[in-house]
Amino acid sequence: MKKIIYPFVCLIILIAINIIASKIFNVEFLEMSFPTGLMSSIFIVFFSSEGGPGTGMADLPVKHLLESETRRNPNFFEFYINTPLIVSIFYTIIAAILSIIAYWKYF
Repeated sequence: MKKIIYPFVCLIILIAINIIASKIFNVEFLEMSFPTGLMSSIFIVFFSSEGGPGTGMADLPVKHLLESETRRNPNFFEFYINTPLIVSIFYTIIAAILSIIAYWKYF
């Protein structure tokens, strides 16, 4: 049941963020859908990964005290694919296709 509801909740959150952003910037819903999907995908990727430069800088003060995977392997980076990421990527792809169709005469 959780696997069925979770994508719909993620989609509702993306649509709500898109509505709020379009009201703030005073533009149409479709115009904000691609940037909203892209920024949410980047945000989810940033917080769904482990390792990398952000984690390395945050762990720098205590890295010498601990024996960890990142200390043994400085190029350690692990990425997790999860439901919100998949939903936001599909949202971004659909928004890009709809934007191209809607604004085709301007290209």
